[in-house]
Amino acid sequence: MSIEQFCGWQYQIADEEFTRLQSLFLPFTFQGDIRQNPGTPIWDIARRMLGKLPPTWYQKTGDCVSMGACQAGQYMQIFEMSKLGQEEMFKLWFPPYVYATSRVDIGGGRLGRGAGSTGAWAAQALQRLGTLFMDDPGVPQYSGDLADQWGYRGAPDKFKQIAADNCVKGAAKLGSVEEIRLALNNYKMCTYAIMWPYDTEPHTVRGKSGKEYPVLKRKRDVGGHQVCLLYWNDDVDGAFCLNSWSDRVHGPSLNGEPKGGGYILRRDLERDLGGYSEVYAFTDFQGFKGEADYGFV
Repeated sequence: MSIEQFCGWQYQIADEEFTRLQSLFLPFTFQGDIRQNPGTPIWDIARRMLGKLPPTWYQKTGDCVSMGACQAGQYMQIFEMSKLGQEEMFKLWFPPYVYATSRVDIGGGRLGRGAGSTGAWAAQALQRLGTLFMDDPGVPQYSGDLADQWGYRGAPDKFKQIAADNCVKGAAKLGSVEEIRLALNNYKMCTYAIMWPYDTEPHTVRGKSGKEYPVLKRKRDVGGHQVCLLYWNDDVDGAFCLNSWSDRVHGPSLNGEPKGGGYILRRDLERDLGGYSEVYAFTDFQGFKGEADYGFV
């Protein structure tokens, strides 16, 4: 498949659909102390808690919106479990469920058999219909065909009953680089949907400290694509973006970052947000109750 076939963010209707659903989103505000500077990278927290990182997804169809939402949600859950003391058992999220519920239940089947979704649909699907875990009873193996089928017909009702207790409790729409920086500094992982201009080749940038970091470089627009943003790094003045095109794109991890991503620098974030864009910060996930001995299930 070409990269263009993976680009399923429906930018043409994103603003219209957010307006329709706007009353269901939270304002971007914080209660209590606001962290102005980056803390421990979320991937270091994940390794300490789980012993390894969640795998980077490898899309097989135009379901990038669900991939970005699930990867942001998983890392949000890791932070809340470790830092806030929530006694949940970490489980991997199943993107086809979010793809289905966003398109059919929230989007009303508007796209028919066409690929894609919007960030607002995915955020509201996670709030209203929860997330399905990969090891829940009867959950099939991921494939592009399965995602396409569920994205047209909807998720089976039996899975909606299972997922209903695993909801994201809040999402806020962000509109500036400063809001993204504040969200990430306070461990509010973000979905990031733009007209994707970055190539898949390895590139590096030298931070103010002299350390080298993986960075994304602009090449040409290939279509609407959603990823997730996991961490703000003042050393490069940018946000780490995790893609869903496998762990073999964008070069190797240089400082423990998840494979399959790289930093988007502030100047590029500003340019991205100046065009078609849709960014949400997630907060507060109610997951599967378990013991504090966390690990992949």
